[in-house]
Amino acid sequence: MIDNFKLFGMEHILSILSAVVIGIIFILLAKKYDKKKISIILAITIILIRSVRYVFDINLGVFSVLDLVSLHICNIDLILLVICLFKPNKKIFTFTFLVGIPTALCVALMPGKVHPDPGMLRAMFFIMSHTMLVMGAIYLKITYKYEISKKNLLFYYLFSFIGIIIMYIFDVITKSNYMYLLEAPAKTFLATLYNTFGKYPYVLSIYLILMILITVLYFISKIKKFKII
Repeated sequence: MIDNFKLFGMEHILSILSAVVIGIIFILLAKKYDKKKISIILAITIILIRSVRYVFDINLGVFSVLDLVSLHICNIDLILLVICLFKPNKKIFTFTFLVGIPTALCVALMPGKVHPDPGMLRAMFFIMSHTMLVMGAIYLKITYKYEISKKNLLFYYLFSFIGIIIMYIFDVITKSNYMYLLEAPAKTFLATLYNTFGKYPYVLSIYLILMILITVLYFISKIKKFKII
């Protein structure tokens, strides 16, 4: 276990760049070969990168099947992204792009300083797996040329607001901490928000940040000939 992971150190940057390169390779392959087959291979790749952390947990004897059905946004996004890569769907894509990208990107850029055994290696795969969620959504946008409407934007403003309230109530009733609404992980950006604003303003700040990022992504999606290469 490590509790001093260096943000934007060599390992952090390498983890992000590795996932970005993998994503770009798949985007290029989809332009040249059967995009349905390439999409499925990408889905399997994302699953494999994510699964490394579970292999670590199994080896340490701390794996729980419940981890596979976690209600954290990134886990839900992972499941929906894989489904969309196997069977493209605009509604699912919209979630992975507007909600999945900002949440996964925040984790990838600010993964915190504490990471369980085997420490650095787990941290790197943790960052890679979240960056792959970002690249997967971008891949869908470029490959299938999906459009996001203003109606979609307004829907996710409301959807996110109601979703956070429901999840907060669920956390209180079940004494869980999905989406880290009751308590922030130690030594993370969320912990800084919690310590700065306090309990309830902390939850509101999460929503406001998400809305800002969703809005930014909406306008980015409107750029003509949206592409990264």
